[in-house]
Amino acid sequence: MFYMDEQTQRAIKKFPHRAADIAQSYDAKQIKCKEWLHKKLEYLPAKIKRIYIAGGWYGNILIPKLLDFYPNVDRIKLHDLDEEAVRICRNIYFKDNDIVRADVQDSTEFTYDSFVINTSCEHMPPFKSYPGTFVALQSNNYYEIDEHTHCVSSVVELADQYDIKEVYYEGELEFDKYTRYMVIGRV
Repeated sequence: MFYMDEQTQRAIKKFPHRAADIAQSYDAKQIKCKEWLHKKLEYLPAKIKRIYIAGGWYGNILIPKLLDFYPNVDRIKLHDLDEEAVRICRNIYFKDNDIVRADVQDSTEFTYDSFVINTSCEHMPPFKSYPGTFVALQSNNYYEIDEHTHCVSSVVELADQYDIKEVYYEGELEFDKYTRYMVIGRV
């Protein structure tokens, strides 16, 4: 039996032209990669109070997992260039949540601190961050997609791309057409 949550129903009714994109956010591979990240957060050696998500899309899969893992987090800030995705995140998925904030922000024009997550590194140049910032990064080697402008061929290349000084976790997930890479560390 299939169940669609109330927020997704509302998002599709209010933004019917986004229905396919919203459905894509629930793709099995999207969920698997977010669950993988969720399981590996234990490798971070610090107490996290503020989380940034660069290129966060709707936040509908990742943010609930973060709230579950970090029940005492003070703030989760989602940044994305897609104004409608930010509006859907802010006004539908997390409308009544005082901890979650979503802003239209170019992640490459912002300097991050604390802890920043980017599960779509293949879509953008590396962001800037202050020394000591914790990061969780995912990218892939799926070069055939035009929007994939910053793919990598290994976890080492991903860590180098973001100048990670300390690696706490690195791993790969194999999919039919590509490999997904993840690095959790500190810059």
